[in-house]
Amino acid sequence: MKKIVLSSILAVALSQTYALAEESGAFVGVGVGYGGTQLKAEVTGGPTYSLNGGGISAEVIAGYKQFFTPEFGLRYYANFAYNDSPFTENGATTNGIFVFNYGVNVDALYNFISNETLDFGVLLGLGLGANTWGGIDNRKLSTTGFDLGLNVGVRTSIAKHHGIEVLARVPFIATTLLNESQEGISTKLSIARQYSVGVRYIFSF
Repeated sequence: MKKIVLSSILAVALSQTYALAEESGAFVGVGVGYGGTQLKAEVTGGPTYSLNGGGISAEVIAGYKQFFTPEFGLRYYANFAYNDSPFTENGATTNGIFVFNYGVNVDALYNFISNETLDFGVLLGLGLGANTWGGIDNRKLSTTGFDLGLNVGVRTSIAKHHGIEVLARVPFIATTLLNESQEGISTKLSIARQYSVGVRYIFSF
């Protein structure tokens, strides 16, 4: 009899814990932030020339989150982002350069706090996709390249449906705009998103 009572109490306790935990489901989100960019030129036998810049970014995401325990889960989503990327040289700003970033992502989620009104935790993941650069007029240049980046941040879910995230993304791959060799002289021109930081609002269905 005691075993039955204890089992019943344990079952109720576990069901309440899962009821209070963040739930699996679809979500959408919007974000704003700032992204840094570097343009680099390399010529055989000469110095490496680089310009640094950056600007405001905006993005939308949509996907699905799946929790395996009250604390741990994964989410899978697509992203589309725009980043304004002007460069500054000798006090003058070069306007008109921008980048579209798009791809798919997988993030691991872990909640340190999980109750009826608030979930708080961290995220760590990877994103794979592409960057397409605009505002570059030279037709000889290749303006689209692969993108691989690390996602890291903190997140909170409020009243089950609303969430706020503060996060950073660190890309690993530069886009090679030009790579040619003439008469033994090689010229390489590349552009890269160095980092992006921002805030997202998430709505969970």
